[in-house]
Amino acid sequence: SQKILLYYNMKKAYKKALDIICSCTTDAHINSTYNYIHNFRVLFGQNRGCKILTEKLMEKCALKRKLIRD
Repeated sequence: SQKILLYYNMKKAYKKALDIICSCTTDAHINSTYNYIHNFRVLFGQNRGCKILTEKLMEKCALKRKLIRD
């Protein structure tokens, strides 16, 4: 149904965000990734679990930014 499709798309977008974070090599990449995370939150924000997934993405992105800058 519609709800299952929405959760499938959210899961797919989350996995893509993880791939994007892992591929970052510059501050510009990190900034683009934060934009992707923001769009993820806007698109899926009404769904249960989105807040937790967004927080996890933000944490992973912050860690990656620290690694790039060090």
